[in-house]
Amino acid sequence: MNQPAKDYFYKISALAVLLLGIASIIIVQFWTPTLFGADGYLHIRMAEFIKDCGLKYDFHWARYSTFAANFADKDLLYHVLLIPFAKFSADIFFGAKLSAIFFSSIFLIVFFIMLRRYTIKPLVPLFLLALLMSDRFFYLFCWPRQIIIVIALTILGIHFLIEEKYPQVFCLTFIYCLIHVSGPYMFLYAILTEAVRFLNNRKINFKSLGITALAIAAAYLIHPNFPNNILVFYLNSIMVPVYSMKWGLELGAEFFPISTREYLLSYPFLVLCVILLPVVGVFLRPKTALRTQVFLVISLVYFVFSFLSQRYIAHGYPLILLGLACYIRDYSKEGAGRVEIPFPRILFCLGMVFLVVFGVISGVFAYKNLRQFAFVNKIYDTHYEAVGEFLRRNAPKGELVFHSNWSDSQYLIGVNPDNDYFVTFDPVYMLYYDRSLYNLYREVSFGRAKDPYAVIKHTFKANYGYAGKNYFGGLIEQVRQDSRFKILGEDGLGIVFKLE
Repeated sequence: MNQPAKDYFYKISALAVLLLGIASIIIVQFWTPTLFGADGYLHIRMAEFIKDCGLKYDFHWARYSTFAANFADKDLLYHVLLIPFAKFSADIFFGAKLSAIFFSSIFLIVFFIMLRRYTIKPLVPLFLLALLMSDRFFYLFCWPRQIIIVIALTILGIHFLIEEKYPQVFCLTFIYCLIHVSGPYMFLYAILTEAVRFLNNRKINFKSLGITALAIAAAYLIHPNFPNNILVFYLNSIMVPVYSMKWGLELGAEFFPISTREYLLSYPFLVLCVILLPVVGVFLRPKTALRTQVFLVISLVYFVFSFLSQRYIAHGYPLILLGLACYIRDYSKEGAGRVEIPFPRILFCLGMVFLVVFGVISGVFAYKNLRQFAFVNKIYDTHYEAVGEFLRRNAPKGELVFHSNWSDSQYLIGVNPDNDYFVTFDPVYMLYYDRSLYNLYREVSFGRAKDPYAVIKHTFKANYGYAGKNYFGGLIEQVRQDSRFKILGEDGLGIVFKLE
């Protein structure tokens, strides 16, 4: 096969895998009629709040949190981008599903473009498949959340920092800060990029640092909730990671590590990357380019922190793949379109067979796990949708509703914005608002309060409540045994009650 024919084959293969990935995103999204996860319900509802009330409004739905008096929309621009999906769909939750498909497809295209730029042509479809065959990373494609946009912005931001393209760095950092509270992390990427540049060229580009800092300042100052957005950044991007490394706050599952078995099975190509990087370094000794070193250094930071919190694996996985892609390109001859093989061809062929078998097994495993994720989401989300609708019909409008788990409110505000709740998005907002009140809230939720009726009724001033059966059996038992509570509705996952 001549070189033009090879180039054509590589392009077709890469495009086919890209289209396969987008098709898979669409198919998996509709394995369940509900949304994936809790946050999407609240995100699409907040888009509707902005559509109806404007960019600045009072967030009374989380009464016992900083949002009640010092609200700042930490995902402001993301919610603005969701407005078309909320507005032009009869069902806003169907619109949320469409938004997940749209933004995930955009991310996949961005990753595809970066691969074409940073690695040799034959490996582009391989690295795309490696991304798609991680069940936990693919699960991010299903969430109507801003996380997939954040990872795309991270990749592009690092690229522009390496290339020293200052207008793009400024614009991207500015957009990032308005889309998610973690935007100032771009300054850390700039520091790491310039540290690598200094080690290579003995110079630091302070302009890069200044442009990034200026964009962050501009985004924070222009935010309609300034200066409350500074408090949100402190709580969400500094205190939550601190709390995730020690006991003291009930965080979501994404902030805790996964087992070694889950790590190996959910990110199989990450294991190969960890093995291949030192092997290539020792035996092939490529002279690494600046771009390779930057991606590998930032990837290493995410990799180390992934043992403390699984969210860092998801954020760092595409960066690690890009780092390895750059590493292999450094060894290949520029323009040759292939990698020289410094060992017997039979070993190379066996290695390729191993990769194919490994990929098939990983794909089957990812498919089965995604099926299970969709099934579990359908059960829980259907339950929460029913709870929200039940409260909307039975609780007076504006009534405060107790909820045993802080994350229940993401579902409930989304489905039933007619009522108010305690705290949402993260318990740190209630902890900071009133630590003693938060501790009392957890005592009641876990059934450790002597008189939960008195606390809910007189301290929290709530007349209605919801408790899930997964962790809060103690409270449910107290409700059953106290005649002052009346159970209004119950299913296999939780109860709705009223305080007489």
